[in-house]
Amino acid sequence: MTQHLFHDPLRRSTTNPKPAIVALLAIGLTLTLAACNRESSTAGTASSPETASTTAAVAQYEARLNLVNNNGKVRYDGTVDSAASKNAIVEALDKAYGAGNASGALAVDKGARSAPWLGKLPKFAAAFTMPGAAVAFEGQAIELSGYASPTDRAALLGKAQALFPGYRYSGLFEGVGNNAANPASSDAAQALTRLKPGASAAELMQALNQTPIQFEDGSAKVTAGSLDLLSKAAQAIQAASAGARLEITGPAGSTGVAADDLALSKQRAEAIKVQLIVNGVSPAVIETQGQPGTGQAGASFKLLK
Repeated sequence: MTQHLFHDPLRRSTTNPKPAIVALLAIGLTLTLAACNRESSTAGTASSPETASTTAAVAQYEARLNLVNNNGKVRYDGTVDSAASKNAIVEALDKAYGAGNASGALAVDKGARSAPWLGKLPKFAAAFTMPGAAVAFEGQAIELSGYASPTDRAALLGKAQALFPGYRYSGLFEGVGNNAANPASSDAAQALTRLKPGASAAELMQALNQTPIQFEDGSAKVTAGSLDLLSKAAQAIQAASAGARLEITGPAGSTGVAADDLALSKQRAEAIKVQLIVNGVSPAVIETQGQPGTGQAGASFKLLK
């Protein structure tokens, strides 16, 4: 799935067509309406297979809902298929958090499919009470991001699995219980968790540089599969020797334009920094930089003197 947030509105040209084209379109529309009227008068209420097919093919993408818990005040946004679905979500959030404690905006678009998670949303929302955490529903997938302690993550995952069996759980849900991440991420996570409190700066750097932090193609958005790794990296940094300061270099882009690749590398380094700060690392111990070109496969960490 990926992220990452909401449907893009259709862009409409602002250039006026030539008068001749406008006239042709008007004539075509008139003829089409006349033909439709003739068919309607002879066929009664029967609809053609083509019309039924067009009506049935409206839905094009999954409905989406994002919730962010900001110290008990929940912000929401997303896109759903109907006003009824929108009202049901607002009512569910008001019931879970109390009137006035949930606010936001939901778009209604017939291009969205009906939300399979809507019926169980009230029970899930009542369990989503972790300040600093965010959750996103999209089709039969749920992603947890932001900050959540291991205990809270496990509890919320158990609730989600009971309410939404068979769904895909990503982000901070990965690495919890039997919802293990991919082997490469698991090895990196184990290397980070094996670090003992007070580990040397050299040991910390070695573990961090074995961490495969991934980004969406051409983007500075950390993939859902890397959020758990960055959470564990933050714990390792906080437990390491006091006073250790880090420099993060983000992986470069692959556009071939040096300035663009450098800018994307810097943005990715900043994205890593944000995730570490969200999970408790002091901003004062992290510096970031970018790099041009495509020579580096992933992010790198360096100890600052």
